[in-house]
Amino acid sequence: MKYGVQLYSLRETAEKSGAEEVLRLVAEAGYDGVEFAGFYGKTPEEMKALLAEYGLTGISAHIRPEAVEANLPFIDALGIRYVFIPWAGTEEFESPEKYAALVGNAKRAKALLDARGVEFGYHNHAHEFENGKDYVGKILADVKGLTAELDVFWAAVAGLDAAEKMRELKGKLSFVHIKEAAEENAREAAQPVVGEGAVGMAAVFDEAKRQGIGWAVLEVEKFPCGEAEYLRRSLENMKKLGK
Repeated sequence: MKYGVQLYSLRETAEKSGAEEVLRLVAEAGYDGVEFAGFYGKTPEEMKALLAEYGLTGISAHIRPEAVEANLPFIDALGIRYVFIPWAGTEEFESPEKYAALVGNAKRAKALLDARGVEFGYHNHAHEFENGKDYVGKILADVKGLTAELDVFWAAVAGLDAAEKMRELKGKLSFVHIKEAAEENAREAAQPVVGEGAVGMAAVFDEAKRQGIGWAVLEVEKFPCGEAEYLRRSLENMKKLGK
């Protein structure tokens, strides 16, 4: 298993110090790659050079379906192999008109990515699963070949057992977003170091290994300690869990 960081986690560092400092932090902590959430105003060639300088793989990116075509130069130049829809609100699933637009845009984006051998998927938050809903299952059924990037934190916040949800998604699960949850007030509290919270990461990693999932991608909403320390300690624990 390889380990990456969703760069949204380091948005505050990016705002203060720029893309290169973000990549330096990730590389020095020992990660293999990154998942993009925007490209920091760099050109594809500039970002490719930075990844090479820090020895990181640009494995995936969060891009809305309607923005995929405009971002193809980055996908091509960086060798990105997975693209995930980062968000679709409740109203996009519940309004027939908005849902039709979401599905139509996703199908068009998927055709562009299919031509490049790039996998296209959906990244969840909590609302897709709350109150008995399963909007992830809905869009996976309605966009043939779409896969899931299960965020285990948000699955837990929605009241699900994350490892059980992974089992339900077997065959349609590309990546796992590794994000820990606090024991209390998980939605608002800082995320503990991976393996030291309430998600049940041992079961998550056991299931990831059973399914042969190649990447665990760390994401953090709120750090409980310094970023460098958090990245280092979480990777140490993930490597133990991923053995």
